[in-house]
Amino acid sequence: MELTNKQRKYLGLALVEPGWEKVEISNSGNPEHESGRVLLYFDGDMIRKVIYKHYSGEYQEDTVCLKTLENRTLIASKTGKGKPKRLNAVNLQRYNAEGAYFFYSGYMTLGNYTTQQTYYSSYFAGLKPMDEQELQDFLTQWIADTDEAEFERIQSFATAKRRHCKFKEGDFFRFKFDRTHYGYGRILLDVMQLKKSGAKVWDILMGRPLVVSVYHIITENPAIDTTELSKLKSCPSQFIMDNRFYYGEYEIIGNAPLPENVDYPVMYGQSISGTDRNKIMFQRGRLYKEIPLEGNNLIGTHDFKNHGISYALNIANQNLLAECILKNSNEPYWANEGKGFTQDIRNPKYKSELEKVMEQMGIEIDS
Repeated sequence: MELTNKQRKYLGLALVEPGWEKVEISNSGNPEHESGRVLLYFDGDMIRKVIYKHYSGEYQEDTVCLKTLENRTLIASKTGKGKPKRLNAVNLQRYNAEGAYFFYSGYMTLGNYTTQQTYYSSYFAGLKPMDEQELQDFLTQWIADTDEAEFERIQSFATAKRRHCKFKEGDFFRFKFDRTHYGYGRILLDVMQLKKSGAKVWDILMGRPLVVSVYHIITENPAIDTTELSKLKSCPSQFIMDNRFYYGEYEIIGNAPLPENVDYPVMYGQSISGTDRNKIMFQRGRLYKEIPLEGNNLIGTHDFKNHGISYALNIANQNLLAECILKNSNEPYWANEGKGFTQDIRNPKYKSELEKVMEQMGIEIDS
């Protein structure tokens, strides 16, 4: 498998020029790609494109701009000050690719290294894994579905510059499930700002954490009024790193004061501090409490610290949200055990444990 120039054109990838030379190099010693091939496209002594092919069927195509030396055996330092490195698959991974990239491993992703954004993910769109023939059929349909306006959007995505965007609590945001369908959500809490304010927090979350929720809506309308959004049911809130907000993939579309009773994730468990483990900790939004471990018992048999965090929305994909909308319930969300919801004490199956935790911490159930 290798993408054609026609496919590259409609994916926003750099085309292979007529004068470029394709060269295969040894993949020995690279733990990430040891079972495949690495193909390089040379424009004279410049490497313009790198393609990783795994024997498992995985395929990755990157755009680079790397000068080589000594008959293409060394990679020159980009700054001109560093020491050249031997041209091999391991060292190639140490140089940043740029612009649009394509990745396939059953699911297909089209993203941009420069902007740190994703244009399309077949997984997030809710599609099933594709074999290579199904991928080819998918790309044929992709091209057929790309009108002039969509083609311009793809090209703009591929050549865009990196942005650093601002966001705050109460912001409404929009994201794309696929090429035509949008989802909407809300930022409920900026944990970093909470820490900066001097408030106590159970500081065990990685990255810059936000609390967000996703509304029960999938639509082709990119301009839903925020007043209408605020009336919709939401999925349970989650922790998420701020990457996709900071780089502008999730677009801010408005802001309003948050309601009084906000659904925040609950964190409960024994302190993991190496110097002070004799505590039971509790955090829900701005509410932080702790009690001595001595004389108190941890509630439940599960780990309810609930400190898992990533840069992705945990609604999994479009299908899960569609099921929640169809049933007008978050029951499908809680039933999706594969997303780690077994650690969330808000799960209805832990109702008894949550009540006991709230009582232990001296918190009213509805507070």
